[in-house]
Amino acid sequence: MRIAAAVVSLPLLAGLAACGEIQEAQQGLQQANQQLQGAQQNLDTAQACLQAINAANFVPNFADPQKAQADAQAKVTELQQLADQTADETLKQNLLDVQESVQQVADGKIDIEASAEWTSAQLEKYQTVTTTCSRLAG
Repeated sequence: MRIAAAVVSLPLLAGLAACGEIQEAQQGLQQANQQLQGAQQNLDTAQACLQAINAANFVPNFADPQKAQADAQAKVTELQQLADQTADETLKQNLLDVQESVQQVADGKIDIEASAEWTSAQLEKYQTVTTTCSRLAG
C-alpha cells in the first residue's frame, strides 16, 4: 500500500516542482519585460532630448528677413510637434517657450535691430532645454 501511494504521489510531486519552475520562469520574463520597457523609455527620452536640443538651437539669419520668417515658421511647426510628442511635462513646457519665442520671428516682430536681444533670450531658453535633458538623462 505504501509503495502504491509513493508511486502515485511521485508524478504529483514532479508536477508540483514543474509548476514552481514555471512560476519562476514567468517571474523572470516579467522582470525582463520591465527592464526592456525601462530601456525603451530611456531611449525614447534620449531621442526626444536630442530632437529638442537640435530644435531649440534655432537662430535665423536676420540679414534676410523673408528667409528668417520662413525658417522660423518651419521651426515653430517642428517645435509644436516635438512638444506634442514629449512625455515629460517640463521638457514640453521648455519647447513651448522656445516655440513662443520663435513665433515672434515668424510673425516678423523681430528684425535685425532687435535680433541681438532676441538671440540672447533664445540662448537662455536653449540652456533651459539642455538643463532639463541633463536632468532626464541622469
